[in-house]
Amino acid sequence: MADGYGGKASGQAHHVRDGVMTLTLANDRIRLTIVPEYGARVTELWDRSTGRQWLIPGDLSPDTGADAIYGAAEACGWDECFPTVAPCEHPSWGKLRDHGLLWGKAWEVVEAAVDRIETQYVSPAFRFVRKLSLQDATLTADYAVTNRAAVPFAYLWSQHCLLSTTLEDKIVLSGLDEMIANSAPFDWPHHHARDLSLIGTACDGFALKSYAMTPTVASAEIVNPDGGIRFCWDGIPAFGLWLSYGGWPTHDPVHQVALEPATAAADHLAAAEAIGQAKTVESHVTHRWSVRVTLTGPNRRTDN
Repeated sequence: MADGYGGKASGQAHHVRDGVMTLTLANDRIRLTIVPEYGARVTELWDRSTGRQWLIPGDLSPDTGADAIYGAAEACGWDECFPTVAPCEHPSWGKLRDHGLLWGKAWEVVEAAVDRIETQYVSPAFRFVRKLSLQDATLTADYAVTNRAAVPFAYLWSQHCLLSTTLEDKIVLSGLDEMIANSAPFDWPHHHARDLSLIGTACDGFALKSYAMTPTVASAEIVNPDGGIRFCWDGIPAFGLWLSYGGWPTHDPVHQVALEPATAAADHLAAAEAIGQAKTVESHVTHRWSVRVTLTGPNRRTDN
C-alpha cells in the first residue's frame, strides 16, 4: 500500500515546502518527515505497509514566543517538552512557557544520513540532542541533554507524540505502577469515568491526563487489527497518558491520544520538584536516555 508519498524508496532526503526545509527518513516499513526549523518536529510518521499516518497533522504555528500557548493549533505532530510541559516559574529558568523551550524553535542538523537524522538545540545554558534511527519496523529516539552552564539546573522531559486514533484501536500498557489522574489513583484501565483502554469519539466531550511510574522496562501501545504502534523504554521513570475525545480545548476541541514516556509524573517542573521527581544535571554533565517506537503487525494479541 502506498504511504502518501507515492513511493517505496528508502533513504533520507531534503525538501522545501512553503519556504521551510524538511527532512525525510525512510526504510521499507517507516517514513518520517522532520522540520528542523520548527523544534525538529516530526510531522509525519507513516506505516508504509498499511498506509497509516500515525501523527496528528497540522500547520506550523507562527506564535512561538515566550508567552506562546500550546493550544489546538499547536497540538500536532511529535514535539519534545523540556524543561517543563505546562507553564510555570522555576528558580533554574525563571518563567517557562507552555510545553517548554524547544518546540517551534530552530534546531541545527548535526547529521542527516541514510538511516539516521541527528538534530540539536543549543543555548548558552544547555544542549539538547535527539538522534532518530531506523532498523526494520523500529524507530529509536536517542536523547542527550548537556548542562553548558556553571551551575546545576533542574528539568522535566516528556516525549509528546500526538497520535491519530480510530474506534478500532485499543490502548495497552505494560510495566507501569498504579495510574493516577487528578490526584486520584485507579487500576488501569478502569477509571471511574470510562474504560480508558477504549478510544472515544470526537463527540464525547472527554479529556484526561493520567500518570504512572515505570520502575522497569515499560511499554505503551495502540493495538489495531491491521497493525499498531508501540513505545518501549527502560530507565525512564514515568509515563503520561493524554486523552482528548472532543474535551479540549473549549473552543474547537480536538480528538487525539498521546503516549508519553517522561522523567516525572507531573505536568510542570515546579510540581515535579515538589514530589521529588525533577531531574538535576550538574555543570558540564550529560544525561542520556532512549525510546523505541515500533510499528507492530496485524492482529497482535496482548492484555492490559
